[in-house]
Amino acid sequence: MEKIKTEQEYRTYCSMMDEIIAKGTELGDMELLSKADKSKYIKLSTMIREWEKVHHKFPIQQNPLIEEIKTKMAEKHLRQRETAQLLEINESRFSEILRGKKSITMQLAKKLYSKLDVPAEMLIEFA
Repeated sequence: MEKIKTEQEYRTYCSMMDEIIAKGTELGDMELLSKADKSKYIKLSTMIREWEKVHHKFPIQQNPLIEEIKTKMAEKHLRQRETAQLLEINESRFSEILRGKKSITMQLAKKLYSKLDVPAEMLIEFA
């Protein structure tokens, strides 16, 4: 297995991973990716994980609210695309929210509460 040698390579591979995730998001599920993209995703994730074990010793903690949203999606058997439609937001925006790149607006917080049953306390504390 290839190994990442520099921080620049690490960033490049992370960008490549983001592109594959965006493709999966557009398709509505990572399982709908091509076989080549799935293989590339697995290879990149392994390489990135190994680099991070050595060079990023403190794990990046996921926002508990994002984890709760993902849990609610799983409980309701919703894919990202379906959830975005339910919440009446753009799929790419929802993907960025799940990756922690975009924040949750008050309007979206209300929809998360009413349509996904995300606890209000979590919305207040972590949004």
